[in-house]
Amino acid sequence: MIQLRRKHDTVRTTAAVPAVVVWVFFLVFVSGTALLLVPVVGWQIIVVLATVVGIVFPQSFGGWIAIAGIAIGMLMSEPTLWQTAVAVFAVHVIHVLSSLLLVLRWNSRVVLVALRPTLRRLLLIQLIAQPVTLLVMLVFTGTAVTVTGATIIGAGALAILVIVLLSALGHSRRRS
Repeated sequence: MIQLRRKHDTVRTTAAVPAVVVWVFFLVFVSGTALLLVPVVGWQIIVVLATVVGIVFPQSFGGWIAIAGIAIGMLMSEPTLWQTAVAVFAVHVIHVLSSLLLVLRWNSRVVLVALRPTLRRLLLIQLIAQPVTLLVMLVFTGTAVTVTGATIIGAGALAILVIVLLSALGHSRRRS
């Protein structure tokens, strides 16, 4: 009787891949990005090691540390327009995959159709981010403000935005 129940206790899904495939793709993607965009070998190694740590211990946020390593490594030289566009895309993909890997278990399977909304959001954001990146690069090319300077200004603006949003969150929690 028990064997009969187990035989019929299955779930049928559309095409799926083992979660390990996603983990390996993440490592290969981040490593390729580091080799393509980061000119300093030391930073390439740091990015790959952070990725490995993020795969073995997803709660360590290794993927996001790898993003920081890519950004810092790119600051070692003036990035070209294509490098900047690739970096915007790659950082977004790394962020999405890092978020996904937080909830994937090693022995699970990923149904590919379930990734469709995530892919749609990624492409929609890239449709906005890539033209903005192109515009910023064209405006700052040939002016006194370099891309490195713009990056530092952008990072400062982002830090201020995070502080404002966190303080607003703190105020709303105190009221309730």
